[in-house]
Amino acid sequence: MSKRTVFTTITPLPTGITRETVLETLHNHFEMIDLNPLVIERHPIKAPRKASAEEYHSIWYHVVDKINYFPGYQGRTEFDVCFHDLNNGLQTHCYAPLGLDIKDKWTLGGTLPHEPKEPVELGIGVPKNGLWLREDVDMKCNILATGFVKKTLKKAHATLVERLVEKAHIRESEIHNSRLEEHDSVFSRNSELKSPGFGSPLPSPDPAQQTKLGMSPYPNQASAYQAIEHRGPAGKAPYPYSPPMEGFQQPLADPRYSRPPPDPRYSEPPIQVQNSRDSYQQYQPHQQVELAPTEPRIAELPSSAT
Repeated sequence: MSKRTVFTTITPLPTGITRETVLETLHNHFEMIDLNPLVIERHPIKAPRKASAEEYHSIWYHVVDKINYFPGYQGRTEFDVCFHDLNNGLQTHCYAPLGLDIKDKWTLGGTLPHEPKEPVELGIGVPKNGLWLREDVDMKCNILATGFVKKTLKKAHATLVERLVEKAHIRESEIHNSRLEEHDSVFSRNSELKSPGFGSPLPSPDPAQQTKLGMSPYPNQASAYQAIEHRGPAGKAPYPYSPPMEGFQQPLADPRYSRPPPDPRYSEPPIQVQNSRDSYQQYQPHQQVELAPTEPRIAELPSSAT
């Protein structure tokens, strides 16, 4: 004869543990199995033939527990269990020998300080602040073994929850340290970008070394001379400039930027400028010639015939 037993266990979680860390552990099936102190062996299997339609597509494992039946007497129990992940927890269904059937549901609830508070269920001791982990067990077992199985299950799952909380603390510390390292690396990169030496021109090599390489030790001054040299008017020599300092080597002109020779078809002949005297005589205005005055002559009328 079997007996059904249902019980609920609420475990408040300490501050500093986030919801994501706990759910990460609940959804890690191997870790959940290994956190149980009774488990000594586990490996994944295919869904057994006795699995129901809704459990057939779940993830199945074969687990071996080591149980102390009496002081000084230990035994092994092998069973199949399926795991089904939920958004806020985990469901398991265990098929053990002697008709033992255990349905276990883990639920993560509660609110963090920055989250809106939700109404809590009454009568089961749910804390009003912070996160909590709830375990609902629905067990069917032989009436003679119910007390022993319930006691063993509660003790093992209490150890499991303690290890889960400690694992969550370790995981939170790792996340916190990684964020600090990332922040330090970003701060270091920003400091390098803002440092005076970053982005400044590289120091010029030794002038003697530049001379050996065929380069000008004073590129800025050479560029200035080149700019002045090309300022002369068309067809005339460039404006004179001061000779470069001693040791200055005129850089070779880059053929890519050299000015092409003028096209004779479009060039204008140079203007020939004469001296000032010839120019004055050439452009002197003509002198006016004065004519001698002439006496007016009176025209004779035609004579009339007498």
